[in-house]
Amino acid sequence: MSGAADTALIVEDRAGLEIAHVRLLTQARYRAAIYLPRMDVGMLDHETILTELRRLATSGRQAQVRILTHDAEQAHREGHRLIALAQRLPTAVSIRVPTDEIHVGYASAFICDTTSGYLFRPVASRFEARGDLDAPGETSRLMAYFEEVWERAEPAWQIRPLGI
Repeated sequence: MSGAADTALIVEDRAGLEIAHVRLLTQARYRAAIYLPRMDVGMLDHETILTELRRLATSGRQAQVRILTHDAEQAHREGHRLIALAQRLPTAVSIRVPTDEIHVGYASAFICDTTSGYLFRPVASRFEARGDLDAPGETSRLMAYFEEVWERAEPAWQIRPLGI
């Protein structure tokens, strides 16, 4: 029996957040959009999450994982594993940094499969989150904001791999 309870994502702690991320990414076919103001080590860099992101990034020509973060340079210095993934798969994994003040002040975090599923954390520094695997309306709203920020953001040049 399926229903709203089967698709709802309610998170209260780190373990629940990892499980919710994996559930959301597992259903994604080719694309994911991630807005993570701070790329703290331990957030979105668990091996099962990275495996799903790698699967998405190598799923074909349509593959696209886009990440918005406010400080890619700090994430690079701290060794966040999403940075390494973007460096290994630069054609499919892109990272940009917002430059508009209004976007830099955005304090929430979210991840979308770009069509129907999302997970939203009202306060990016906390684990509490809500989401749904089948909510195209809310996913569309979050994606509209993501696209607005993405178009005005700058590529995170400081983390690009050196072709030596």
